Amino acid sequence: MTGAAGFFGLAIVRALTTAGVPVVATDRVKSDEFVVRPGTDASLVRYIRRDVATEPLDELVGEVAGVVHAAALTPEDERDGDTAERLLAVNLGALFPLLAAIRASGSCSRLLYVSSAGVYDQAQARRLPEAEATGGASLYGAAKLAAELVAARYSALFGLEHCVVRPTSLFGGGELVRPSRPRVTGFARLVAAAVRGEPVRINRPDSRADWLCVDDAADAIALLWGAERLDGSSFNLSSAQPRAFSEVANAVAEATGLRLDDAAAAVVDGGGDRPAVIPNERLRAAVGWEPRRTFADAAADLLEDPRFRAWAEADA
Repeated sequence: MTGAAGFFGLAIVRALTTAGVPVVATDRVKSDEFVVRPGTDASLVRYIRRDVATEPLDELVGEVAGVVHAAALTPEDERDGDTAERLLAVNLGALFPLLAAIRASGSCSRLLYVSSAGVYDQAQARRLPEAEATGGASLYGAAKLAAELVAARYSALFGLEHCVVRPTSLFGGGELVRPSRPRVTGFARLVAAAVRGEPVRINRPDSRADWLCVDDAADAIALLWGAERLDGSSFNLSSAQPRAFSEVANAVAEATGLRLDDAAAAVVDGGGDRPAVIPNERLRAAVGWEPRRTFADAAADLLEDPRFRAWAEADA
């Protein structure tokens, strides 16, 4: 599994090991910085440091039956040339040698590619089923969709199993600022303010997004991985219900005691409005998956995480 030390990556590692799947985990962080989340069966995890954009994965791929490719770079500003080139190198370029390694391995025959709902223009107030992907409005989304297309065609050419998942706005346990993901969600910033006992005011409370708990998303990955065959489908990994940021803030306030105050100095922003409905019927039908965790469940996970609490207190 690539990207194993990331926010979603750590959740996937936990879900796979809970299902009894041994994982060869790789990411660019040092071994002593790779810390699995509580509930992970660490006996089923072997971590080997690699940077997928610059280092080969051939010997690791040769040891496994399949790859969950979750490595990605989510920069704050794509308009910087060096950042844009790094984004393309990680989110698109790293796929090419990985596919070649899978084909050459003789033992590895399946690829589950973690894409993104960024492949959609979520500013459209309408349903966006899987066939509506256009690359969205970012270089990130364009690179993700390009990688999907390459993976699909390559897999068809060489008889590999593959499928794609497109997660929406993930929140929950294990979220921290990381080099590959320097932004954290508004949800995490709300919980961090609760840790500090700091009142906040909400900017753009009416902005909508499809919020999905990261552990529900990871459960979907484990269910897909347990399927008899990956049939080439793309799956929206979503709640299918865009919710206003005010709903998120009120849920966190109720669960944590966070004080919302229109006069507070600290501000948490709801981000741009993404009213699109991203349906998940295809995934539900394929593996019987249902999202079930609440904002309160996810806030509790963050509050119990000493690394998150340390970050929250330092981020004052």
